Amino acid sequence: MFGPTRTEVGARDRLLFIFDVAEGFESELPPALRSRVSQGARSDGWSTLFAASSEYVRRGRTLEIAGTASSAVRYYHAIDRFETSSHAAGLGFTIRLPKQGSFRVNSTAAYSPSYLYQLFPVGTPPELGASIPATPEYRIEEHPSYSYRTSAALSFGSRLGTMVTTSGEFSRTDLEQSTRPDHEFYDTGATVSHAFGGGHGISAAYHYRAGRLGIGELTTEHRITFGGEVSRALSPTRRTTFRATVTPARIDLPASVLRRRDEDASGPLYRINGEASLSYPFRVNWRVAASYRRELEFLAVLREPVFSDGARVELTGLLSRRLDLWALAGYATGASALVSSSDLETYTGSIKLRYAIARSLALYTQYFYYHYDLRGQAFLAPELPSAFEQHGARLGLNLFLETFNR
Repeated sequence: MFGPTRTEVGARDRLLFIFDVAEGFESELPPALRSRVSQGARSDGWSTLFAASSEYVRRGRTLEIAGTASSAVRYYHAIDRFETSSHAAGLGFTIRLPKQGSFRVNSTAAYSPSYLYQLFPVGTPPELGASIPATPEYRIEEHPSYSYRTSAALSFGSRLGTMVTTSGEFSRTDLEQSTRPDHEFYDTGATVSHAFGGGHGISAAYHYRAGRLGIGELTTEHRITFGGEVSRALSPTRRTTFRATVTPARIDLPASVLRRRDEDASGPLYRINGEASLSYPFRVNWRVAASYRRELEFLAVLREPVFSDGARVELTGLLSRRLDLWALAGYATGASALVSSSDLETYTGSIKLRYAIARSLALYTQYFYYHYDLRGQAFLAPELPSAFEQHGARLGLNLFLETFNR
């Protein structure tokens, strides 16, 4: 009952706003951690969260434009102060070209997103105009930062047949008031995909990736990806989908890193990466989604690229016409790609119940838990505490406003 209906989500023109105000309590940090986490990033005790987000979509015959924006500010009762948690915005457009072609550009920026949270995989690719996830609940970075990302893709062919896509991406993170150098990342490649009847498909791709992190030198990666998708209709309105990719990769390390690696390690590294995701609507208005990713990650908060394994499970559904449930669990590990070391570990869990008072107003309660442990890899992120754990609970109101929808 709360929010837009399926028909309205597919409208030609839409502009909506969502406002959120919530009172929450987070568990106190251990004394050993309190001095290492900044007052602005620390969220123990009582606090009031004020958040707002907006979404704009305009669909035409040859041009589609979409944009999103979000902002969150928190008031800490213990220190009687407002702190900016995060800001994020995204803008994208798609131009339809002759001969079944299309050109897509997406650009996004964010203030101080939660970088370690990005180790948890996302089951679906970002939509047009989507912004960098800010996730203010998981921010403990002491220094403010600004992240920017721009991607472009040129495609020809049919989604129901064969399609060829060339793409490129550039991202940069400026770390303010930090001794770490800024982070840059590049990705360019080409993909060929073919769809069969019934929603099945296969694809093959080559990508060249390069990243410059705290070591100040370039780490490059050559990737060949083979993927497939299987989709099966469960009913006229429900369809289960499974996607998987396998990616053999060659990683070329900087010369200075090769000199300080283990004596028996020399030359490039070879790894098998991959992703898998499943979306299963097991009942009407109920869906479970799971995703797994093994990847070489370039995260601005870490001084070196890391090999990570991450998994995520999400459950959504309606308990009644007015009451819905959302639950999430995630787990990820990562180890330096440059030197032998033990894995860092992080996991999270959250559950949220929302009751629709009216179509535009809902009351919700939420519990979340977050933990990470660098486990001897403090050199990866010297500015962060080596371990962090926190529980939180929140009670709030969601307000949904639709200025126009046609």
